[in-house]
Amino acid sequence: MSYTATHIEHVIYDALTRQFQATLAFFSPGLPIPLRVGVALHAAESLNHAQLTRHLVGAGQRSILKRS
Repeated sequence: MSYTATHIEHVIYDALTRQFQATLAFFSPGLPIPLRVGVALHAAESLNHAQLTRHLVGAGQRSILKRS
């Protein structure tokens, strides 16, 4: 079983477009360097930390799957 760790490197809320923009790094055995992915998430600024984290990681995973 392989494990993947995720690190959210940067998060910015753009009030004009009402979206979070983030850079995520996925670490996994076998990868020589972390896989970095940029994501944009349309959401309200009042989203709590746990929900924001879950939604950003999910968006990053979907982005990776689209590429493969």
